[in-house]
Amino acid sequence: MKERLSTLFLHANGFGRAIVGVDTILRGLLGYGDGDKPPRILRHSATVRKAFAELRDVYAKLSYIGDWREAFLASPRLAVEVCNVNDLVHFGRCLWRIRRYDLLVISHAAAGDDMTLLSRAAPCFDRRRGKLIMFIGNEYDLLDQKLAFIRATEPDFVCSQLPLEAATFLYGDCGRSRILEMPHALNPRHYYPIGEGQREIDIGFRGDIYWPFVGDRERTDLIEWFEHHGASVGLACDIGRERLDREDWNRFLNRCKGIVGAESGTYYLNDRGKLLERARAYNLHENRGATFTEVFRKFYADQPRGISGKSISSRHFESIGAKACQILVEGHYNGILDADRHYIAVKRDLSNIGEAVERFRDESYRQRMVDETYEYVLAEHTYDRRVEQLLSAI
Repeated sequence: MKERLSTLFLHANGFGRAIVGVDTILRGLLGYGDGDKPPRILRHSATVRKAFAELRDVYAKLSYIGDWREAFLASPRLAVEVCNVNDLVHFGRCLWRIRRYDLLVISHAAAGDDMTLLSRAAPCFDRRRGKLIMFIGNEYDLLDQKLAFIRATEPDFVCSQLPLEAATFLYGDCGRSRILEMPHALNPRHYYPIGEGQREIDIGFRGDIYWPFVGDRERTDLIEWFEHHGASVGLACDIGRERLDREDWNRFLNRCKGIVGAESGTYYLNDRGKLLERARAYNLHENRGATFTEVFRKFYADQPRGISGKSISSRHFESIGAKACQILVEGHYNGILDADRHYIAVKRDLSNIGEAVERFRDESYRQRMVDETYEYVLAEHTYDRRVEQLLSAI
């Protein structure tokens, strides 16, 4: 049997100066973990209690963060050491011995919401012996910093959630790095059918409503149609605007016959994502109360749609794992999901919504779609399969 590859998996549990301080001192130096309480003698201190309250899984409601990590840890071909880059003690030790690793993996979490620590450590990656793989999280945020890091470190592989054409458009001129399309997948250990119980919710939704800066309302319009009109067509709808952790999310999915949604991302990668960055900065920092129409007119009304940045989401796979039928806005879905085979397709202008509802009501049609899609994804599109495909590429 071949020796397993020594692998460093760079993770991040949130970001920011406060988190780095907590993770370095409480986790790295003192050895505390998630949920631990301060020593009794220090519990009177509000500062200490606040610090210990940060000992938690910051990304618990972003399932794919844990799903990717678990898939790497489960691979029989790898001997994985997970390093939280916010723990400067452990991160520094890993960088010091970087030549020991056959494989280095920068996760979505480490290269997602903040690039400060990775950017400062970029010169250390020049000393690596093994292959470097970089997954990019939040591919429309801090893109300049992520591109600069790619150019500085030249990862052997850059893994994008986007279709290959869009990923190549964004990252293709970053040196010798090979661009791989690596969308999210299913973690069947966490998303699965729970028994054969009756599903009391016809149409469900839990999650965020996209900000206007994304540049379209297709997903929002579909969600709000069922929220406002579902009852009038005889459907029991449960629409909520909060995220759930993995266990609660799987339970909710198992209560639903159907889930509504659309592709994630934007149609506007114009100027290599800079147009979206400008719209995002305006919407989040200058005018948080701006309507969709205001943002669209200011940034997108005169802009052509070029290469699409729309992609399949982890949430699509999670619904499939729990055997909830999906009613989705028509799209490409990375070529993985086919309209009216793997999901009930609704046109972008909702003009066929009545027909979609009638197909959803056909229980035999719906169950056949759910069962076939489940078997297809379980065979071809799990996180374990993604990791195996990645290792084969290496």
